[in-house]
Amino acid sequence: MADRQTVKRQMAHLLRRPVERIDDQARLADLVAESLLLVEMVIALQEQTGVHLVQADLVDVKTVGELTRLFEERSRLGTGD
Repeated sequence: MADRQTVKRQMAHLLRRPVERIDDQARLADLVAESLLLVEMVIALQEQTGVHLVQADLVDVKTVGELTRLFEERSRLGTGD
């Protein structure tokens, strides 16, 4: 299950930051300096949660809160293969 707190904890681990510093309003571009690192983080989150996304899912995702909601919604809908 990819609930919001689990995704945030995994993001914190991947970014080597305390989970308290992973705020829902934080822009992903501010947390991850390089787009390649952002892609790697999303891939790792997919592997850890079992939720699989496609590029089109991420087009409008700009913040931590948007990303965690996306994982949570897809997990709830059972779209993680």
